[in-house]
Amino acid sequence: MSTIKVDNLQTTSGAGLYPAKAWIRQTNGTTINASANISSLIDEGVGRYKANLSNALSSANGVCFGGRVYVNVSEDRQGIAIGAITASSFQHGGGHNQGNGAYEDGTYCAGIIG
Repeated sequence: MSTIKVDNLQTTSGAGLYPAKAWIRQTNGTTINASANISSLIDEGVGRYKANLSNALSSANGVCFGGRVYVNVSEDRQGIAIGAITASSFQHGGGHNQGNGAYEDGTYCAGIIG
């Protein structure tokens, strides 16, 4: 297998590109459908998860992103919340039900750029 190393990846306009350091797509708890640089997923309660990284970030100053796949889910349950970010993990979840204030399990996509 070959390795390609790039010091500074840029768009054609010269702006920097910042690819995700890790990402995950999961369904109902700790079922991982697909991921990159994720070693494990911890269920921290209904609709709350902690993704552990296979390879740590250089610092805990990453930025998380994500969303909920809302097929057959009411509009008020689509959000995602980001919790603590460390060099080796990030928390995510959501699906907050505005009707009763509870979090819900579902299909989430989340990642980190750092």
